[in-house]
This record gives sequence, C-alpha cells and structure tokens, in this order.
Amino acid sequence: MSSVESSWFFGDFSTTVFALKETNFLQLSSGRRLCYADYGDPEGRPLLYFHGWPSSRLQGFLLQELCLEKKIRLIAPDRPGVGQSDFHPERTIADWPELVSELTEHLGWDKFAVMGVSGGGPYAVMTAAAFPEQVEHAAVVCGAPPLAKFSNWKEMMWPYRALLQIRPRAPFLISGILKISGWISQCPPNKPPMSWAMKWTAKADREAMAESDFGLVTRSFREGISGGTHGVQVDGDVYVADWGIDFEKITVPVSFWHGEDDRNIPFSMVREYASWIPTAEMKSFPGEGHYSIIARSPEMVLESLREKEGASLRACSGTSL
Repeated sequence: MSSVESSWFFGDFSTTVFALKETNFLQLSSGRRLCYADYGDPEGRPLLYFHGWPSSRLQGFLLQELCLEKKIRLIAPDRPGVGQSDFHPERTIADWPELVSELTEHLGWDKFAVMGVSGGGPYAVMTAAAFPEQVEHAAVVCGAPPLAKFSNWKEMMWPYRALLQIRPRAPFLISGILKISGWISQCPPNKPPMSWAMKWTAKADREAMAESDFGLVTRSFREGISGGTHGVQVDGDVYVADWGIDFEKITVPVSFWHGEDDRNIPFSMVREYASWIPTAEMKSFPGEGHYSIIARSPEMVLESLREKEGASLRACSGTSL
C-alpha cells in the first residue's frame, strides 16, 4: 500500500506570489519514499518531467508559469538517492518503470506525456519503451545517449570525459568533485570560479544563463546533493551502463530537441542515437547549446507535446479537434 504526504512552499519570485507543492512524499511498495514536485495547473494535462544530472525535482520550477498558462500539470520526481528521495542501492534504469507505475497510479493517470532534460532523457525513453499504451509522447531535450554504445567520447566536454575516466579508476574522487561543484554553483556566473566553468560551454549557453535567474537554476543542483553525493553517483552510473532497451521496438513518438553546438552532449551522438528509434523525430538547432533550448524556448517543447496529444485523440476517436 502506498501513502503520500506533502508540504507547501510559499514563494515570491519576481512579482508573482504563489504557493507550490514542491516536496511531496509517496511511500512505495518497496518501503522507500519517492519525493516529487507538483507544478502548473492542478487540473491540467498530465506531464512527467525528469530532471537532469546532477539536479533534482526543483528543476521543474523553471516551467511553472508556462505550465499554468498552457494548462499542464507537471510532476517532477527526484530519482532514488537524489534530493529527498530515498536511496536505492545498486539500482539501474531497469528499475525505473516500476517507480513510474506506482507514481502514475497514485496520481490517477492512465495517459500522460513525458519530458526528459539532459540526464533525464534516458528515463523519458525508458518510460516510453515500458508503457507504449500510456505514454502519448516523449520529448528528450539535450538528452544523454546510451554512452555504452559509443566507443568514442572525444567530442564531449572535457570535464565529462574526465569523470568517465575517473569513475572506473578512482570513484571515491567523484564525491569530492560534486561537493566542490556545489560550492562553485553558489558563485555568480560572471565571477570566478563560475565564470571559468562557463567558458567551457557554448556561447548560446552563456547567453541563456545570463538571461535566466541563475539562483533558480543552481538551487536545483544543490537540492540534488543535499542528502549526500552517493545517490547522485549511482544516478550517474546509469549513463554508462547497458540500458536494456530494444530501441527498434519503441512505438511511442519520441522527439529529440538538440542544439548543434551542444558541448556537453555532442549533437552527432544524439543524431545517431535517434536513428535507432523508428518513431523518433530529430529537431536540431544550429548555434544552440546544451542549456539554451530549454532556457529560451520551452514553449516549443510543450506545444509539441500538446500537438502529439491532439493527434493521439483524433486517432482514437476518428474526429478532429
């Protein structure tokens, strides 16, 4: 039997005053607790949002006002061991569908869309593969590919390549790196050491970050490691493991949104990855980077989910909307 508890957050960002249920706990059949945030219109169209790495459910707040406008209810869970969700030792991405099943049953959702950003991309694709009758559309924004299927990582940004080399040789160092990153994230983006890190990103990413509320962006990262770094390390292991997905058998429409100047996750990798999925649509953006698409153009992604939902309804009813 699952149970749920929640707490309210009252915020005042810019000139908008609102109350958010950002910290909700669902007790799973395993006994572990899953934490999720609830954004947007409570009566809106259902959307599961999967955060990046390292990040947390609070990343979904960036779409709060847009989801209210578009009448979307966005549910953003912390993955096990990340943020406030209980740790699940030795978990793999194959454990994800059971968690999604319990969460959507609790929410009363029979049909829903999914959206994965960056490190959340694999979870969106896994959900689409596992629930072909329930997932209406999957959007993958600057999403990570299955790195185990690529032998050449030279196009990836050097900090990522370094982490991939450190992981099998000296995994104990990753905890310290994440803690240092948490400290750096509290620094303004235009001052060292954050300004040094920003130089590794694409020009479009630097511009998008300068235009955004940087505090809202980095609070999600700090929340992700607030309970310790071990869960975040296990979360990162997923990207280099075998996902166990037969990509050719995916029937749910999957749209990939990716900047051609993405330095974190090279466009060439994702273009090849998308070609393995027969229902995939590749949306490429010249000059855009890793963060700039979701920071500047989230409305395009949400509108595409709405269009796919409409197409699904027309196919089922045989009528036009």
